Formats: sequence, structure tokens, C-alpha cells
Amino acid sequence: MSGASKERTTNRKIMPLVSQAFAPGKCKEIIEAIEEPEEREMAVAEYCLFTGKAEEAALRAEAFLAHADPALCLSAHIVCCISNVTLGHVDEAQKTLASMETLDVGNRVPISGKYCADVVRVLLHLPEKDLTTLNDIPSTLPEGVRYFLCYVLALREYLRGEYGKAEGIATAALALSEKRYPIPEIYLHVISTITLMRREHLEEATGHFAAAWEMALPDGLISPFGEHYVLLSGLNKKLIKPELQEKYQEISKYADRYFSNWITIHNSHTDQQVAPGLTKMESTVATLFSRGWSVSDIARHLDVSNNTVKYHLSETYKKLGVNRREQLRDYLLR
Repeated sequence: MSGASKERTTNRKIMPLVSQAFAPGKCKEIIEAIEEPEEREMAVAEYCLFTGKAEEAALRAEAFLAHADPALCLSAHIVCCISNVTLGHVDEAQKTLASMETLDVGNRVPISGKYCADVVRVLLHLPEKDLTTLNDIPSTLPEGVRYFLCYVLALREYLRGEYGKAEGIATAALALSEKRYPIPEIYLHVISTITLMRREHLEEATGHFAAAWEMALPDGLISPFGEHYVLLSGLNKKLIKPELQEKYQEISKYADRYFSNWITIHNSHTDQQVAPGLTKMESTVATLFSRGWSVSDIARHLDVSNNTVKYHLSETYKKLGVNRREQLRDYLLR
């Protein structure tokens, strides 16, 4: 893309579906209404990503990885990177992330390839490098994308342990939105849920979870709940499983695949098998415990007894050959 800065700014949107305002249940209709064929096809790839169809999302987005239009090219890199993690194609995900970091898009779009790569690093909870590029959200981006980036910034603060800041960013973003942007709003409600749960504001957390699910269900947007399954496990079981067993199983199946591959990308520099043979409950307990949660915190979060948590920790220690929290953290998140 050398010389791209001399070309005119693209009229296409980065992440065109995230950019769209629509009423819940109208996602397919809003995609069909996008007039530009290639932008519409990219929106379909996003729809596949957010509905848990990672194979189709990657297949559709791959066609745009080398596209001359930077908006389509960057969107394709984002979709492919996240989809490939879900699919277990860790090498491909890393190659895509590295390619995105060095993309030269000139001045044709409001953000750089590195900016988009930093966004993906936060989405995948990867160790921070220099994420100062994310300190500002360009006002020239589509409003829906700006709201999604508020979720990214809130998630970054959550991962840093700055729960008050995370909650403040998400609350402000939700209050400012005049139109309905379901995809960013779902993620903002989800980050509000997990932040409020960490601060033991359980009633408010449940309200945000319910709002997220009410918005997601009509279009089948299950990925936010699968990606954050470890932190939403108790509410998934309490509010979704009793009435929508099939949807709960769909989310659970997506979470199984996403979580194991997410652990792999965190440990991709080692040849050692990561977390072999752990059950979903063991993986959930181990991840929360390695992040500093107490046994009672985990028990309350998962709606189980303290002894149940201790049992799963004991089984995890046996399987991994560790005996301390620090060793568990090092094993899971090197």
C-alpha cells in the first residue's frame, strides 16, 4: 500500500456491521440494505464472527486481506485474527496480527494498522506492549465503532485491575448513545457485568447481563457470552440455561473451543502442552484463581460451594503438576 497517503480517503467503513445502528432482530435486514457489495460481504463476515460461526467468518474475510481499500483490509485482518484464535489456528492468528501491525494505510482511514492490532491484543487479553495508541478514539470514526472502542478501553482497564475506571468508561458510553448500536452495546453491558460482579454489585451486574442478552438473542449474537464465559459462567447458567437450553449449549460449546485456543495463544512461545485434560469447570476455576480471585469469590461467582472450588483447584494442581497460585498463573498465562 505504498503511496496510499496520496490517494483519496475511502468511503467504506471499518467494521461496517459494528458501525450500523439497528433494532435488535433486524441485523440481517440491515446487512442486506448495505448498497456497496464488498462492504456488505464484510458485514456478513462480521455477522458470522459475532454469531459464533468462526469458520465462515474467516473464509469470507480472507478474501479481503490484501484488498486495496484500507477499510476492508483492516476489517478483514480483525475478523480473521479473532476467528483463527477461535478455530485453533494460532499460527495464522499471529501472522495476521503481525501483518496488521505493519499495514501502511496512509491517511485514507482514521486509524492505523497498529491501532487495530492493539485493539485485537486487548480483545484477546494478550500481554500489553505499547498500547498508548489506544488513548484516543478518533472522532472521524463511525459512531458505532467509537462505542465499540469504548468497550475495548473499558476491557483494558479491567485487565489492569482498574475496575472503577472500567465501569466508568462503560457507563458513560452507554449513557451517551442516542441510537441503538446492538453489537457495541452488548459488549458494553458485558464489561459492565463482569466489572460490577468483581466489585460485588451483583444486582446491578445481573441487570446489565439481562440487558445484553435481551439485545443479543433476537439476532443470535452469542460470541460476547462465549468469549467472556469464564467471567459470566454463573449468570449464563442462572439466566440462560433454564429457559433456553439449546442456546446455552451453543454458548458453552463456543466457549469450550475459544477458551482452550485462547490459552494456547497466550503460551504460543512454548512447545509444552497447555492445560492438558482440564474440564471446563477446572479451567474456569483455575483462570479466576490465577487472576487473584479468592476461593469464596469464585464460589459466589459460580454459585457453588467453597469446597467445590477447592476440589476443582486440587484436581487442577494434580493435572498440571503445580502446588501454588503463582505456579498456576505462570502455567496458564506465561
